[in-house]
Amino acid sequence: GSVWAWGDNNRGQLGDGTMTQRLTPVLVPGLTGVLRVAGGVRGEFSLALKSDGSVMAWGYNNTGQLGDGTTTTRTSPVVVSGLSGVVAIAAGSNHALALKGDGTVWSWGLNSSGQLGDGSTTQRLSPVVAIAAGSGASDVSAGITHTCAIVGGGVRCWGKDDFGQLGDGG
Repeated sequence: GSVWAWGDNNRGQLGDGTMTQRLTPVLVPGLTGVLRVAGGVRGEFSLALKSDGSVMAWGYNNTGQLGDGTTTTRTSPVVVSGLSGVVAIAAGSNHALALKGDGTVWSWGLNSSGQLGDGSTTQRLSPVVAIAAGSGASDVSAGITHTCAIVGGGVRCWGKDDFGQLGDGG
């Protein structure tokens, strides 16, 4: 249930309280009971899903991708605001997602291409609903500026579609 990290740390994405590059694994202090981790597509922020259903985030936060209500970069894990009962997480380039046990998909961060799925292109510093409860959502995935979810046995994608990544023929 602990998390270990290594590599570039120019934005605090290793979560060890520093911005020092690490060539060997270092423990991310204060994290226990972690079930899953996710790293931002471009590697500058990180997420952890804990066994109690909460989500922690750290690293670069220029667009609110840490979900803590700020744009302050964090070198140590902070709680993503207002989430509980989370069963899956995903990290895009500058946005992130959480799937709750009730099938609700929550998203936060950059939304320039509608990748948050809330019907807007407004940046969100805290989680907002992308897919409502009862939808049958069972997993989430994030690309650089698009997002996909398994919903009711099918796949739904939204956001930027410049290379056909949404799979809708566009």
